[in-house]
Amino acid sequence: MERLTIKYGELFVPKKTCTIDRFGEADDCDSCDSVCESDCENCAVQECFTRLGEYEDTGLTPEQIREIDRLYAEKCREVAELRQRDTPVKVKPIEVYHPVGYRVGQCLKCGNIVRDYMKFCFDCGCRLEWGSWEEWENYDER
Repeated sequence: MERLTIKYGELFVPKKTCTIDRFGEADDCDSCDSVCESDCENCAVQECFTRLGEYEDTGLTPEQIREIDRLYAEKCREVAELRQRDTPVKVKPIEVYHPVGYRVGQCLKCGNIVRDYMKFCFDCGCRLEWGSWEEWENYDER
């Protein structure tokens, strides 16, 4: 993508209004000075050129920036989904299987039957919160 601005001192100026020296830098910007009496300070047009020059310095085209924005939004959705999936879901007690010594419950998110050796539901993938054995013993007495 061809640049529209060039650095002139601390400012970015329109490339077409300046003469360019043999090093590729702005040599003379008299045509710009003829429009702007305050040496381009506090000039709204100059602010636009400076911002455009900063974008041009990234080396990215508008299409690339839009693609980066799309990918960023997609990753944000993935992170939100993973964060929600990683929030522990309380297991609904079904029974305590005393002969073997494990608890059987139901994932409240998907309804899958789960056992207490499972940290995550095999079906929906969400983290399981089993609670204490005392809570389960109390449930068993009901």
